Amino acid sequence: MVDFGAVIGDSVNWTRKMLFRPFNLKKWLILAFVAIMAGAMSNGCNLNTSGGNDNHYESSQSCSSPAAPSDCGQLGTPEMAVVWTVLGIAILFVLLIVVLFTWLAARFSFVFIEDIVKDDASVKKPFADNAEIGNSYFKFALLFMLTFFACVVAMIALGIFIFAKSGLMAAFSSPEPSGSAIGGFLLVFIPFLVVFVIVAAGVGIFSTMVVDLALPIMYKDKARVLAGIGKAWDIVKANKGNFVVYLLIKLGLGIGAGIAYLIVFILGLLIALVPMILLVAVLYFISLALPAGASLAYWVAAGIILTPVVFFLLYCLLALNVPFAVFFRTMSMKFLERMDPTYALIPSEKQVAPQQ
Repeated sequence: MVDFGAVIGDSVNWTRKMLFRPFNLKKWLILAFVAIMAGAMSNGCNLNTSGGNDNHYESSQSCSSPAAPSDCGQLGTPEMAVVWTVLGIAILFVLLIVVLFTWLAARFSFVFIEDIVKDDASVKKPFADNAEIGNSYFKFALLFMLTFFACVVAMIALGIFIFAKSGLMAAFSSPEPSGSAIGGFLLVFIPFLVVFVIVAAGVGIFSTMVVDLALPIMYKDKARVLAGIGKAWDIVKANKGNFVVYLLIKLGLGIGAGIAYLIVFILGLLIALVPMILLVAVLYFISLALPAGASLAYWVAAGIILTPVVFFLLYCLLALNVPFAVFFRTMSMKFLERMDPTYALIPSEKQVAPQQ
């Protein structure tokens, strides 16, 4: 069994050495940029809400009513052609942005690994040196993301199809659905929910294996993505129990780190707000002494000066998450090292000591 206490202790020590011995603000800010681009500081929480269903229902009712205009719902009008063209361009633009940031995340994942391994905060050289393996991982990540998205869409479409064919749609369209209609809906919905949870859990476990184990293997061996995943899978098969414990420990530590960062972020925000409020108050009282005609130009100039300051402070607040990002990336490599000493990427304390 892997000594997880030693893994966590070594990860804490390396994080402390990188970020606090000595403290270097420039290093923190660069590592924050690298971690953000690599997706190492994301909680993966995306809450989407949709509205407008009532308006859509009313619109469909109005189009189906006898009094509706004759051109209601016509998709071939010049106005609709413009709408569809703009919508198509917007969708294409979003897809291009997704592809671009997926590529950047793939490349910066190896930049982040190299910076941690070498106790550095470089961008340009590791970005170029890891181009081949980064591009290999990008292709896999893009294909994996599209496949997962297609599976989710297919699952939702199948659920809607079954629900429509079951005859429950008419029952739910009534003002007060009957108990049998609700029970039928649950019989259709719950199996799909269970399957989705199982699939999501499997994807999460597989993604953890790829990001935490396969990527360091690819970095060490300069191997392409399938070779790295194959090697990671062999290591996991030989250490099933250790990998399960690692997942549970990482989950628990991740929840704790999220809470800790939220507290630190709020405290940092409060500390930053005090001088900002005082500065705005000073600017306000200065504006009172200015002629009325100069007030607009004064506030425009103040806004131009203060905007980059505000963004820099917000970026510094994001940089407070760097220790957690470095710790978890380090812990994954220390865990890999315990399972296969061939992949001892981060030097031990004894190896580092003579250089200090």
